Amino acid sequence: MTHITQRITKLVAVATTVILLAIPSAASAIAAASTSLTAVQQQHLSNIIARGDQEIIRRLAQLNKLSSLITASKHLTAGDKTTLSAEVTAEISGLTALKTKLDAETTVVGASTDAKSIVADYRVYALVTPKVWLIKTADDQQTAEAKLSALITKFQTRITAAKSQGKEVTALQTALDDMTTQVKNSQAISSGIETKVLPLQPTDFNSDHTILSGDAAQLKTAHTDNEAAYTDAQTIVTGLKSLK
Repeated sequence: MTHITQRITKLVAVATTVILLAIPSAASAIAAASTSLTAVQQQHLSNIIARGDQEIIRRLAQLNKLSSLITASKHLTAGDKTTLSAEVTAEISGLTALKTKLDAETTVVGASTDAKSIVADYRVYALVTPKVWLIKTADDQQTAEAKLSALITKFQTRITAAKSQGKEVTALQTALDDMTTQVKNSQAISSGIETKVLPLQPTDFNSDHTILSGDAAQLKTAHTDNEAAYTDAQTIVTGLKSLK
């Protein structure tokens, strides 16, 4: 028994020595793995920041184009121009500040949150850009509608005077009635789009991605209505000339 006990003691001593010798190697392996993981995370962080900066810069360029478009527009109403300019300016300021915040991030989680904000909190392409174009187009249409409405008033005066003189104006009155209908239809669309779209914010788009669906098509319909009204106007002008 004494001999067996001595052998067990020696085996335990050998095993202990092996374990103790292995500990530094295991510690080094753990440290190396930790360093490797940190390097991967750092690279991931750098990638998120670099990509985020690119997307912010791209959006800032688009917003500056929109700002120039708004400023140069001849038919935007003063109120619409003020509202759109303020919104674009706020987006530029917000994204500029977000870039500073993103560049200073030290964690992947923080950078990822900032990157998501670039899209969700600003919606430069999904909302702001089409919004500016829709309002600009609606105001362009309303300018045309105002001119056509003024013509309708003048035409009605001329047709009424001709009728009082005993002249045949049935065809002219029919054309004027159609012109009036076309302009009213166009006005309803243009003013409706302006009222609906102008107040929209990124949060509205986030809640409903279809919020602008059909608006551009409606404005095309309004444009077609105005063209039809213009055709009626040409018919009326020709008819009035023939009455002389």
